[in-house]
Amino acid sequence: MIAPRKLIRCLDEHWTLIEWLVERSQHSSFSVQDVQHLIQKANPNFSSEQVFKETQRLLQLEILIPLAKSSQLELSSTILEFAQHLLHEEQLGLATDIESRVLELNRLSARMAQAASQRDSRELRRFIRAMDDRVREVLKQFSQNEQAILSLVERAKADESKLSLARRYAAVMDAFDDYIEPVLVLVDINGPFQQSISAIELQLTEQIQQIEITGVMQQDKESLLQLRTRLLEMNQVGRESLSRCADLLMPLRDELRRNTLLSRNASFLLGQMRKKGIDVTLDPLVPGLRSDAQKFSLGSANQITSYMAELCQYQHDAYEVPDAVDSAPAGLMQVPEVKEVLRKARSIQQLPDLSRWLADSYPQLPVDELLFLYQELSRADSLKLEHQQDASQLEVQGYRLTLHPFRSSPEGH
Repeated sequence: MIAPRKLIRCLDEHWTLIEWLVERSQHSSFSVQDVQHLIQKANPNFSSEQVFKETQRLLQLEILIPLAKSSQLELSSTILEFAQHLLHEEQLGLATDIESRVLELNRLSARMAQAASQRDSRELRRFIRAMDDRVREVLKQFSQNEQAILSLVERAKADESKLSLARRYAAVMDAFDDYIEPVLVLVDINGPFQQSISAIELQLTEQIQQIEITGVMQQDKESLLQLRTRLLEMNQVGRESLSRCADLLMPLRDELRRNTLLSRNASFLLGQMRKKGIDVTLDPLVPGLRSDAQKFSLGSANQITSYMAELCQYQHDAYEVPDAVDSAPAGLMQVPEVKEVLRKARSIQQLPDLSRWLADSYPQLPVDELLFLYQELSRADSLKLEHQQDASQLEVQGYRLTLHPFRSSPEGH
């Protein structure tokens, strides 16, 4: 068995090395030579014998673990998790991690209700402790995920000119798709998270009231009160953490959306140039600019002589004129402003279905921009909308969307 004091002393002496290895562990494993090189870098006065002894010490204390059937090493998972927590380098978890713990809470609450009905105080305390541990794990998961998203945003905002915008923000978009949106569905008012919390809270309240009425198992009342308080705290902390994470990611998501639209329009314009030529494409778009002062300005003698010499040597370059296109040139894609769409929506007395109204009003709009407008209008306070329980399907430009429609409330706008 490893002595705890030796382990803590070793971590204290080699904490700089641990920080480097935590960063290295996010990308790949490392060799014994890598560890020795980092020890020598952190301690320039160490001899080669001292470096070797410290490496063996890290292996003996199981801070470094050899990989199976390999000479490579990795940090112990316990040390890695502990160091990441201290360094605020947590890895973003998944919504399924939280969902699995909520399902475990449901199972434990059913066992706890059975123990309470049998007036088995020992089993009741055991399940209370188990549920309290699960609630603490969910709170810890929310905190770690929020810190991980903050680190992702900071890295995305860093000035890395060598990386493209899409590559810099790839982790941000993955975080939004893999964590924010699934957790939003999970903690929805009709989602499994909220339903489970409400059911467990009701069960705990009934058990507390039963103890107050009968006086049986009075010593367990305080534990039940603490569990209910922590459960409600988990619900509130989760919603607040999710709101902060969404506020961090939404500006970057909108920035990437705007740059994607700019690239799309630029590609469309270059395609028109290849088909019709530069003059035909740009003449309607570029305003005619001229300077009246230049029509009356005189050049120097050297300038006029040089210009005349160039005219004498001028040779016409033959070039192929592109074929004329009879169809009317398509304009660049224009995305309507949210304020304009909101004003147009307020002018309608009753919105039978917000998603269908947007699809009919803006048929040429890309699907991602249509969903963006749908999201912004559904959260607008000036539109009194009701979220319907039944899902509806919508066909937009070859995509099939399944949404719970928003409709105007009976009070109107």
